[in-house]
Amino acid sequence: KENGCMRVIPGTHHNGFSQYENVDMSVNTFHAQIKDIDESKAVYFELEPGECSLHDSRIIHGAAANTSPYRRCGYTMRFISTDTKVIPEKNENWEIILARGVDLAGNQYVDV
Repeated sequence: KENGCMRVIPGTHHNGFSQYENVDMSVNTFHAQIKDIDESKAVYFELEPGECSLHDSRIIHGAAANTSPYRRCGYTMRFISTDTKVIPEKNENWEIILARGVDLAGNQYVDV
């Protein structure tokens, strides 16, 4: 936990999308956080080096600050259907890779 491991609130992916509020970027990594979280329900994923976790993007998830002397590294990869249109103006700096199949939405991929 002191390394800032990932935590989730079980079952919250069944509730649809969350409501967000802006936060102070001078002390936070992201510009917003989810409103009204009951952190007492959080389950922590203390992974070993080289392990990873996979979860639905709608589950309430996140990590606290890394207060240990050890490096923490994270990587995000999202998979979406080829019929999903990604709006560049709302997803600035996203690179989209066509992993398989045929584009059905008219997206611009970096590998095609």
